[in-house]
Amino acid sequence: MKRHYLLFITIALLTTCTDPEDEQYNLPSDIFEVTTLGLSLDCKLNVLQFDENDRVRLENLVGNENVMDPNFREGFNLDRDKFGDPDMKLRVRIRKKLDSEAIFCTTQGIRLPAVFVIDAEKVD
Repeated sequence: MKRHYLLFITIALLTTCTDPEDEQYNLPSDIFEVTTLGLSLDCKLNVLQFDENDRVRLENLVGNENVMDPNFREGFNLDRDKFGDPDMKLRVRIRKKLDSEAIFCTTQGIRLPAVFVIDAEKVD
C-alpha cells in the first residue's frame, strides 16, 4: 500500500509542477512595427518607439507602466550590434518581459519599461 501511495504522490508532483523556464514560452506575443532611437544611457538596450495607433494593443500585451511616454520601450534581447542605430524601421515580435529576465543597469539615466523581443527584422 505504501508503494502505491508513494507512486501516487510522485506522479501528482510531476504532473502539477511546471518548470519556470517554460513560462516564457506560454506568454502571448504580437508583432509590431517600430522605429529604433539608439541605445539607452542606463541599460544600453535598444529604445523602441511604437506607433501611437498600437498603444492599446501594446498595453494589453505587456501592461501599462507609469512612464512619461508609453510609446517608448526598451527592447530586451534585441541585438545591439545589428539593430542599435537610430531611425531603423523594424518589425518585431514581442512579449512581456519576465521579472526573472532582469539585467543590471547603471541608474545613470531614465529607465524605460522593457519588452522581450522574440525576433526582429529590418523593414525597407
